[in-house]
Amino acid sequence: MKTLKTLITLALLISTSVSYAQEDENNTKNSSEEIVTKIIRIKGPNGEEKIIKKQEVIKKKSKIKLNPGDKDKTNQSAEYTEDEIVVEKSHSSSDMLKYTKIADDKGFVITFFRKEGNQISKARPIGSGYYLVNMGEKDNCVGHFDKDKNFILEAYDTKTDEIISTVYQAN
Repeated sequence: MKTLKTLITLALLISTSVSYAQEDENNTKNSSEEIVTKIIRIKGPNGEEKIIKKQEVIKKKSKIKLNPGDKDKTNQSAEYTEDEIVVEKSHSSSDMLKYTKIADDKGFVITFFRKEGNQISKARPIGSGYYLVNMGEKDNCVGHFDKDKNFILEAYDTKTDEIISTVYQAN
């Protein structure tokens, strides 16, 4: 009886370590992660310094495709397809702008705290975690929350033909 328990325990340990080893081997071959950090220092005319830190986590993962000719074989050969790239952006700043939000029946009312004065706007969901934010009569922006609960407001600037992103931190 003791021999049977020992054999069962040994079989469980071996199967666990084999499956862990295979999982670890596959993860290291077909994925990678790179962290890019940009630090921008801006000096104002009166000598004050503003530090903006932007961090991007770039994850690459290639998909594994089994060879269809090896369908009935025990050891199948695999091919790696093109990389799937995911970029997660993280924004932080020494004097990041703040926001508060209050839910209403169609979305929420958001207050942006700015140096030139506070602005109250309505935000309405448009799908996939994005919100249409009414910033005035003709100015509408798109906003979304990042993983740190910062509200990122993106607007199109017609003069520079660029998208301007402003990051607001929860108050």
